[in-house]
This record gives sequence, C-alpha cells and structure tokens, in this order.
Amino acid sequence: MDTIDIIKEIETTYDVESIEVNGIQIWPFLRSIYFGFIDNTNLNVEYYKKITKNEKLFRFKNVFYGLGAISRKYDYVIFSDTMERRLCNGKYINKIFETLIEELGHDNILLIENAAYGTHYPKSVISTKNIISLELFRFFWYLNPLKLNLIKIKNKNILDQINEKYSINIEYNKLIIKFIFFKKLFGIFFSIYKPKIMLISSYYDIIYQAAIYSANKKGVKTIEFQHGIINEEHYAYNIFGDFNRMFFPKYLFVFGKSTKKVFGKNNKFIDKNNVFPVGYMYLDYIDYSYRPNEDIITLFENFKEKYTKIVSISSQIGLEDDIINFLKKASEYDKRILYIFIPRNQNKDYSCYAFPSNIITLNKLNVYETIKYSDFHVTVNSSCAIEAPALGVPNILINIKNESKRYYSKILTNPEVTRFVDTPEEFVNLIQNWAPKSKEEIKQLHEGFYTKNHKESLKKALDKILNDTKL
Repeated sequence: MDTIDIIKEIETTYDVESIEVNGIQIWPFLRSIYFGFIDNTNLNVEYYKKITKNEKLFRFKNVFYGLGAISRKYDYVIFSDTMERRLCNGKYINKIFETLIEELGHDNILLIENAAYGTHYPKSVISTKNIISLELFRFFWYLNPLKLNLIKIKNKNILDQINEKYSINIEYNKLIIKFIFFKKLFGIFFSIYKPKIMLISSYYDIIYQAAIYSANKKGVKTIEFQHGIINEEHYAYNIFGDFNRMFFPKYLFVFGKSTKKVFGKNNKFIDKNNVFPVGYMYLDYIDYSYRPNEDIITLFENFKEKYTKIVSISSQIGLEDDIINFLKKASEYDKRILYIFIPRNQNKDYSCYAFPSNIITLNKLNVYETIKYSDFHVTVNSSCAIEAPALGVPNILINIKNESKRYYSKILTNPEVTRFVDTPEEFVNLIQNWAPKSKEEIKQLHEGFYTKNHKESLKKALDKILNDTKL
C-alpha cells in the first residue's frame, strides 16, 4: 500500500481529530512525522537526526547570529533555511524569497533562518539585511526543564492502535511537549512583534507548525511559498481529516496553476481560492539573467567537444546510493555520455564511490546552473523534475523503487517533456536516441507548471492578500 493510501486509511478510519492535549489537536503536527516514518523519506530532519551535545555546543554560536535585529519590530517575518541560498551577483540570496524581500523592502522584513548544516553564511556575503538564527528559539528549548514532564493525552489509545497496526515506533510524548513549548514561545514572540504577515518555505516541521499555529491565533496572516513538489502523493499536502485550520498556512504561493488541481474534493489542506500561482524567482533569474563566467563557458564547450551528450543528475537524500549505482552501471554502456552528478550536500566527500571518468561533480555550479547547460536532466522524484523543463531541458526520470512513476506518472504526462526508464540499458538507449524539441518549445509545453514573470505575479498576489478583507 502506498503512503498516501495509508494516510487516507488512517485519517478516515481512526478518529484522529479527537486526540488532544489541553484541548489542542495533536494529529495535525504528528502526521508528518508518522508519514515520514512510513514513507522512509527522512523529510523530518528534526526528528530523524538526533542532535548530539557536541552539535548543540557547535550550534550555540548561532544564537548570537544577527541578534541585534530583534531590537525592533517588523511588518513581515520570514522563516527559511540556509539550503535556499544561492550565489547571485556576488551575494548569497534566498532563492525563494529574494524578490519578495525587495518588493516589501529590506527594512520591513526579519528573516529567521535555520542553519541546515549547523552554520550560517557570514553576514558580509548575504543579501539579507535583518536576520537572526532559528537557533535562538531552539536554545530556550534546550534549556527547558519541562521537557520530561508528563502530559495527559485524550484518546491516547488511538495513537497506540496506529503504532501497533503500522509497526511504528515513535515517542510521541516528546514531540507533543516540544510543540506545546514552541507554541507558547512563538505566541510570546508574535504578541511582542505583531507582524502583519508570516511567510515560510516549508510548513511541515514541528517548530514551524508551532510558529504557524501561534501566528494564526494572533491574527497574523500566514503564507507558505512552494519549495518542492506538491502533488497528490505528498502526504504533507493531502489531508483527509477535519483539523483545526490554525495548524496550516492560510495561503499558498505555488510555481504554476497546475498545482491548484491538487486541492479541493477530498483534500482538506487548504481552500483552493487561497492558492496563488506566482512562479519562482530563481528560475526567472537563471533563465533570463544568469551569465556564467568565461571559465564555465569554456568548461562546457570542452565537454561538448569531448562528449556527445551532457546529462545533469539531481541527487536525493535517501536514494543517493541507488542513484549512484544506477549511473555507474549506465556509464559503462557509452563513454561518450557525460554525467554531471549534483549532490544535495556539496560538502560531502564522494571519493569513496570511485566514479568512472564520465561521471563528475561540479562544486562550482549549483543544480540550476548545471541543468541550464545540459542536454537532459535526470532524477528520481526531485522537484527539479518540475523546474528543469521550465529552463527548456527535458527530463529522464529513473524509476528506482517505483518512486518516479508514483510521484510523477500522473503529472508529467507529456513524452516530449518527460520520459521514464527502469533500467540502465533503457536509460542509455533513450539518451542516445531521443531528439528533444527546442528549449522554447519545451518551456511552452510545460507552461502550466510554472508561471512566468515572478515579480509581477507575486505583487498581484500580495496586493490581493493585503487588501482583500474577504480573504
């Protein structure tokens, strides 16, 4: 049974809406942990990766990162992540929110940033003016003496039944206490700073959901910006129970109009009228403004002379070893094909994988810069499969563990844009024989997934939210 079917079964069979602590539903924030566990995706890093005492000490320095920025109030508060930063015109920008920050004004915005790998970029190399670390809030959690306090869970037996039936071993007590703590902490924060809008790049994390819950309770408008794939298979965006809306963003800004089709009918995640297609700032930049330096141009010219095809591969956490093994087998069939492997973690050492000569990594380029100058883009089910055709580059999705077809077979249905393969032999044969349409034709065929002119679309959506009291 697929994860999405298990979600539907749980939320339509068990009375999960009735599980409460102090009158607060707890399933809305536990569900992502549970379904991440079932799906084995490691999306909930906060839960799956336990932070050691040494890591806490290492992260302690982040408490003071930009600390002076909290000395005044802001109209807008953004929650985001260091993984969203990309080098652009000499500064590391936030690839999701940069246009919004410029539109609303740097002085009016506070960015609360999660240091994904424990370290923030030096303030001298980033474009953000007012920024603090999420570690400041976690610091209070580390000091919290109430973490081991007992809590009384109404209808706790339902959680135990779910754990038993689906062989799940999750310590939900600690997670509930954590949510309650951060709900109170962010409640204080929003009471003091009183922003008009809270924006976030991914809602499904206990700390972020506590922030959203508190903001909604305080009358702060909440907006999530799409950061990855949103489809009928993604458990975070498919909800079948009647839950308190305070746990979820009120508005959702998505890449393209096709995403709106996910909502409505039996999916209760969000009101379809509150979903706004706004495009994607960084794709606009890569497509229309990015100009590589001479070294990069020369590098790809040399590749084109030496190889018949250039293929970029966006890797994925949890599937990386499978992807690499698939590529290594494929690389043996035709040495004239160059595979550029793009890791999720650029700091990881890949020497132990002993790549053959026609599989390389390019640490000097990010995934979008590499895709732009490739003949094909390859992944399993990364959101780059939505983004690559917006740059005019066709997809080949390698169907490892049936993940590609499970995620995309009902969405990316145009064979002129995306094709699926199951074996290395089929993969290489497709690369050798597929003659794709022009970049502009591929962009046109893919237009429903990506709204052009992000700045204009964003401004219209923001104006509607700020001025339309009906919303």
